[in-house]
Amino acid sequence: MPLLYIKQLDGHTRLGLWELTEPVEELRAALPAYVAVEEGLEQVHPKRQREWLASRVLVYRLLQEFTTRPIQLLRNQYGKPYFPDSRFHVSISHSPQLAAVILSDEHEVGIDIELVSPKALRVQDKFLTDNEKSQTLASEQNTCLYWSAKETLYKLYSRKQLIFKENLAIAPTGSPNMLQGHVNTENFSKLYRISFEVVQNHILTYCIDKQPVPTD
Repeated sequence: MPLLYIKQLDGHTRLGLWELTEPVEELRAALPAYVAVEEGLEQVHPKRQREWLASRVLVYRLLQEFTTRPIQLLRNQYGKPYFPDSRFHVSISHSPQLAAVILSDEHEVGIDIELVSPKALRVQDKFLTDNEKSQTLASEQNTCLYWSAKETLYKLYSRKQLIFKENLAIAPTGSPNMLQGHVNTENFSKLYRISFEVVQNHILTYCIDKQPVPTD
């Protein structure tokens, strides 16, 4: 079954992981009838179609955990997915093999999934500070982890004009499978706790913004 799992992270939040195994036609048929498929989707590469469709199938599967009302998933001016019913918060990520979704009826959320590959090391100077590189130690997996964690922070912040190397910081914590994230801009500064795990040679990171932790 392509649904790998659904996890209840707390009383208000669910996380789901989907393995992309079905053809496009099967995924399209799995969407609720009221869901509008993104305009122009048929013109993109079939792999991209599968990623988009699988992630939406998973979104609506998780939404069923909270409501049976037909709510259309939209995108705001920054490209962030959202529901018109503002009590629901959602974040989506996908690779050619896996789709990941986190959905909450109370908290802002962010999620990212990345295939572990040499690419992260090749571009690490663009998103890691020297201090962060001293923590990742040129490890392919660790570098991918920090990259993914910053992607999660970027989605959680949900506004553009963030520079990964300047506005987003990652640090280890004393807790297993947990990182500290910091979003710092001219008008905003906040700490987050980012959970992570390794699934099928992918790094999965996610964050639930339960209690704001101001740093200034």
